[in-house]
Amino acid sequence: MFLRISNALGALALLAACGSESPPPPGDKVDCAIGEAEALAKDCTLEKVAGTQDFVVHHPDGGFRRFTRDPATGGIATFDGAENIATAAADGGAVQFQVGADRYRIPPDMIAPPTP
Repeated sequence: MFLRISNALGALALLAACGSESPPPPGDKVDCAIGEAEALAKDCTLEKVAGTQDFVVHHPDGGFRRFTRDPATGGIATFDGAENIATAAADGGAVQFQVGADRYRIPPDMIAPPTP
């Protein structure tokens, strides 16, 4: 009897934990169009990785992509190198790039290399 009650309480605790939302990722909102979305919107969050040239763009659905900057050229690449990145000119000096079907537009000062 005790085992059944403890199993039921354990299952109830697990279900309660599944319902809680995780906090939003830290960082500033940036323009993105994820997947089939046509228009860019401030739906993604940019998180800089302290002390590195790396940054993470969090998608509204919980997905994310990690990027790195080449210190010599300032170019952007996917962190794992699994997919190619295509860059394009954007209005106002923003950095615009695409990985697969996902597109991003980020102000250059948000991803500028850290100053020594």
